[in-house]
Amino acid sequence: MSTDRLQHYWQTFVRKSDKYSLQWIFQEIVGDLYRYGLRYVGNEEDVKDAIQDVFVNIWTYRKTLPGQVNVKAYLLVSLRHQLIKMKGYIKFDLLTSDHERLLSTEEDEPVIDPGIKEAIISKVNDLPERQREILYLKYFEELSYSEIALVLNIKYQSVINQAHRAVTKLRSDRQLGRLVAFKLNLNLNHS
Repeated sequence: MSTDRLQHYWQTFVRKSDKYSLQWIFQEIVGDLYRYGLRYVGNEEDVKDAIQDVFVNIWTYRKTLPGQVNVKAYLLVSLRHQLIKMKGYIKFDLLTSDHERLLSTEEDEPVIDPGIKEAIISKVNDLPERQREILYLKYFEELSYSEIALVLNIKYQSVINQAHRAVTKLRSDRQLGRLVAFKLNLNLNHS
């Protein structure tokens, strides 16, 4: 998904109340929102309802929406708030499918031993919730650190610190650390 195209359709929607632009945005981002929502609530119907509510609210309040906004981050924040509103408190978890994506192998890579795979999954699950969420947003949703700060409503430096702590913790086991670092291509350059 092109950020520029997403921004173009968002601005067209906000300026002209163009329902086709909103429909395009929905179709482009619904998969990302759905996967993100499932990390908070395991119930698919609740996630679908929350996404629908987000877009109904966007349509309802379209005259007051900002034209210049990071659209993906804005929608992730909106979904997160909607889920909290629906459920009260929500807890972020990585799903098995995330672990499978994290550990998938290319044809030219050696196959990962199932025992190592389980150990990696266990180490990722042992991370604090906020660190798991930051890693998910960074490496699966490909958000920058500043976008993650916006989504989670925390300071940029806190995102950097939490990401660093998560990576340090994952790397603390030498064998797992090398494998995780290789698989995630982790670098802590400030994006």
